Amino acid sequence: MKRIAKIIFVAGIVGLFISGCHLPDQNVDPGILYTLAAETIQAENNRIASLTPPTPTSTITPTPTITPTATNTPTATIVPSPTWVTHAAGSADILVLYYNDVAESADEDAYYQWESESYVRKAEFEQQVRVLYELGYTSIGLSDMVKVLYEGGELPPRPVMFTFDSTKLGQYRNAYPILKKYGMKGNLMLLAAQIDTKNCLTTEQIKEMMADGWEIGSRGYWGNDIYHDPSKTGEEIGKSKPLLEQKFGVEVQVFAYPYGLPDNEGRMASAVSSYLYKAAFGKQHTVKQSINNVLYLGRYEILKGLSYNDFFSYLPWQEGTISQETMNWTLPTPTVDPTAYALTAVANVEAPTTP
Repeated sequence: MKRIAKIIFVAGIVGLFISGCHLPDQNVDPGILYTLAAETIQAENNRIASLTPPTPTSTITPTPTITPTATNTPTATIVPSPTWVTHAAGSADILVLYYNDVAESADEDAYYQWESESYVRKAEFEQQVRVLYELGYTSIGLSDMVKVLYEGGELPPRPVMFTFDSTKLGQYRNAYPILKKYGMKGNLMLLAAQIDTKNCLTTEQIKEMMADGWEIGSRGYWGNDIYHDPSKTGEEIGKSKPLLEQKFGVEVQVFAYPYGLPDNEGRMASAVSSYLYKAAFGKQHTVKQSINNVLYLGRYEILKGLSYNDFFSYLPWQEGTISQETMNWTLPTPTVDPTAYALTAVANVEAPTTP
């Protein structure tokens, strides 16, 4: 009986399979049936497999980035501006420095001459500015000095005035950025006809410097030597003032005598006064500026090779602390005055030899 039951069961299954396929053609190749059955079983296996969640693939945990701890950036120390002091009209102590040019190569100034002591090196100039800065000097303009002498007014406790007697490019390329670095300003004593000519300062460069607090005065028109050629006095002193005033829109109040040398007869001083300048510079060593010598005010000429000690000796206010870095700035070590040294060298060459 069990055998008969198995035969009936198998026959029923085959019948159900054939009827479920709804085959229209009774002559279908049995191989096709097996192929269809196999595909059906495979599809079912795929469906079941899809219901099984995939085994998770292990992922690489990134190494945590260490965030650096923020550090406090030190704030620059602000040096307080000194309180300016009121002066009565008539006189004041003002250190005035007189430079011809700040340059050390023809690339910086096409007129550069290495043998000339008129060209102060950049390192020398910066050391001098650093000394003044560390001792608490404050730079002033020509107008500050003129106002105090004529009307009275305020000045800082240690006033210094930087003056540059030329229209050369070294003033813009070297002196200007160095002074700006230490919060100071200068004064250009210009040769009016040289502005905008080859290898000289341009109008735009001068205006840029003036926008940063620089002031202008006159050194002449072309720069003729009126000390030895009086016939050019009117042109040099009289013609430069209106030209500069028209070009830059400011009053030109101060004249600088060529090479700091007025004539003994007073011819140049008389011309300065008649052309309505209010003051003029020579180059005698004094800080005592007075209305009584307003047409021959004192200045210290600074030449190449001036040592730290020699420069320091010029300063009227020497109290204070100067850093070791400033004292050891890249300067020549001899303290002999360059002019005196040159004259001594010539004398030694010309001196007869002892038999």
